[in-house]
Amino acid sequence: MSSLKYHHECIFPTLIHVIETQVDPEIKEHCLSKKQADPKGVFFSNHGGWQSKQEYKDNIITDKLYEIFNQSLQQSFVAPIKITGHWININKPNSYNLKHNHPQSDLAGVYYVEAPENSGNIFFETPQMFAGYSEIESYTPPVKEMSGQHTIRFVTPQKGLLLVFPAHLQHGVLLNKSNEDRISISFNMKVVIDPSVHPYGTHDD
Repeated sequence: MSSLKYHHECIFPTLIHVIETQVDPEIKEHCLSKKQADPKGVFFSNHGGWQSKQEYKDNIITDKLYEIFNQSLQQSFVAPIKITGHWININKPNSYNLKHNHPQSDLAGVYYVEAPENSGNIFFETPQMFAGYSEIESYTPPVKEMSGQHTIRFVTPQKGLLLVFPAHLQHGVLLNKSNEDRISISFNMKVVIDPSVHPYGTHDD
């Protein structure tokens, strides 16, 4: 009998934190009032949709996000996570968001306030798209699923869904094919590591 043994390990996975919540009605009212106050908005990654100016002060949105994080995300970190800015997206039918990332941040995220069916999946592109494309695409479907080896990964938005991911990760949003607006809140975060405790970051060895 052969003594050959084989297995594979994931040593550098990319984490996407997924949180399911209930949306406070006041959050939606706040988003709509912001658009009413500034119908023009700003233009960055959005194509056809509306984005608010980025806000840096705490308000009803940050209060709600911190409330959610304290019950979920923060438990996975040894250091505090701080929201450094947030903005509102209202994507009308036939609008989408170009592929982009969030420079000068550690983490980025999106919180879906309203997400009608077929209103546009968010997609994430592997950081290894160029260097590892042939390798990744050559794996069998079971290996891809088990180890998260994908060139592009799609996530279907749902009302109350909150995603947090590395800010360097390239991502975008597909065309809103519904007849309704999709409302979401995007945000940037920093991990506040105390250099007196972790002078070179955190280490497990």
